[in-house]
Amino acid sequence: IRINMTLPNKASLHIVILVVVCLALFLPGSLMRGLWTPDETRYAAVSKAMVDSGDWLTLRVNGQIYTQKPPVFFWAISLFGLLSGGVNDIAARLVSVFSGIGTVAATYIFTRRLFNGSIALVSCLVLGTTLAFFAASQMVMLDALFTFLTVSAIYLLYAGIEDGGRMRGIRYFAAFTLMALATLTKGPVGIILPVLAASAYALLKGRMKALLSWGATLGFIAFLAIIASWLVPACIRGGEEYTKELLGRQIFGRYFEAFDHKEPLLYYFYAFPAGFLPWAVLLPAAISLLVKDRKDGRVKLLAAWPLSILFFFTISSSKNILYTLPAYPAAAMAIGYWWDKERRPLRYLFISIAVMLALSASVSLFVMPHIDRLKSPKYFGSRIAEHIGHEGNLSVYLVKPVYWLYYSGRNQMDEFHDYDKLDKYLRSTERVFCIIELHIYREYISANKNHGYLVDYEGYRKGNALALISNRIK
Repeated sequence: IRINMTLPNKASLHIVILVVVCLALFLPGSLMRGLWTPDETRYAAVSKAMVDSGDWLTLRVNGQIYTQKPPVFFWAISLFGLLSGGVNDIAARLVSVFSGIGTVAATYIFTRRLFNGSIALVSCLVLGTTLAFFAASQMVMLDALFTFLTVSAIYLLYAGIEDGGRMRGIRYFAAFTLMALATLTKGPVGIILPVLAASAYALLKGRMKALLSWGATLGFIAFLAIIASWLVPACIRGGEEYTKELLGRQIFGRYFEAFDHKEPLLYYFYAFPAGFLPWAVLLPAAISLLVKDRKDGRVKLLAAWPLSILFFFTISSSKNILYTLPAYPAAAMAIGYWWDKERRPLRYLFISIAVMLALSASVSLFVMPHIDRLKSPKYFGSRIAEHIGHEGNLSVYLVKPVYWLYYSGRNQMDEFHDYDKLDKYLRSTERVFCIIELHIYREYISANKNHGYLVDYEGYRKGNALALISNRIK
C-alpha cells in the first residue's frame, strides 16, 4: 500500500494524527511519576526559585547562583508554572512534552517539503517511537527543547539555501533567532550543530555561496544581540567568578575536558543505535538505499545532517546518549524514505505503533509506580512538607539539598557535613528538622542520646533509608 497524501487537508490530518499519537505516548509517563534525582528535581528547584523570587536574570539553587546551564529551559518551566499557579510536576514536564510534539511537527513539515506527505507521516511516527526521543519527551531535561529549536533551525537554514530572493534573508533571520534560543538553552552547540549540518549540506551541493549571504550575516548579528541581552547583564551581576565558571568551565570547558559523562571515543557507534530502538534494525537497509541514491540532493542532506552531528560529539570529551537527539529526525527520514521506496505496507507500521502504545501504557500503569518509589523524592518530600510546613527549619546532613528543595517546598536549606555542626543545630532552642540517612542517625543517637528524635523515614535508592529527625518530639 502506497499512499500519496499531498493536499493541505491531508497534511492537516497527518498533523492531527501525529499530535494524538505523541500525546498518547508522552503524557502517561509524564503524569504517572514524580520528578527523579538528580537532574529533574534540581531543574524544578531552580525554576521554583525563579518564580518565587521574581529574578529571571540570575539562576539560583539553594540560595547560590546556579552556573551550570543557561536560562531558556528554566524560563519555559517558569512560564508554565505561572500559568498553573506555581511550578509543579506537570508544568515542569509540559516543556518537554510540547517540545517533543513540536519536533515531530517540524520534522513533518521538513520531510513533506523534501519528499511527500506519506514519507513525512512514516518518518514522524518512527521518530516519536524511538527509545531516546520517547524518553526525552517525558523528562524534565533540556534535550527535548534543545532538539526542537535545533531541528527547526536546520530546516530554516536548508530552506534558505534552496530559496532565493527575499525569503532567504527572512528564513536565515528566523534560523539564527532559534539558534540563539538553543544556545541559551544548552550553550554554543545551539549554533554549532545547525551551522555544521547546513554547511556540510551546502558543500555537498556546491551551494556555500547561498549560505554565506548577507541574510546570514544579519541573522548572525541578531544572534549575538539576543545572546548578549542575557549574558552581559547576568555576568555583570554574577561577577568574575560566575563568568569564569559559566563560560570557561560549564559552556566551553565541558566539550574539551569533560568532568562528567566521560565515554570512550566510539561510544556513539553503539549508543546511537541503542537510542534509536526499535527502528535501529532498519537503519542498515535505509543507509544502503541512501548510498545507492547518493546523487540525489535530498539524500545528501540526510547524510550531511546526522553525520556532522555524530562527528562533532564523537570528538567531544563529554558524551551522552541524548546529545545526538538532533540527528534522530534525519535518521527517521531515512527510514521513511526507505519505507516508501520499498513499498512497505503502512499497516505494519501502525500495528507496531499500537503495540508500543500498549506497552507504554502498561509500563506507566504497572511498572513505573514501583520504580518511582525508588527514584523520586516526591513521596518522602511531600510527607516532610506535611510534618513541618513550608516555614519550618529544615536542613540536610550528608544528603544533597537539591534533591529535597522542590518537594519540601523550599528554596534554601542548610547543609551539614560533620557531627559537631549537626549537634549544634539540634541543640537549637526552636524546633528544627534534618534529613539524614537512617543508619547515620542511629550512629548519631548512640553517641548523643539526648538529641534527635525520629519523625519519619522512607526506603530510598540503592537500599538506603532516609530519616526525618527533629530535636523535639513535638
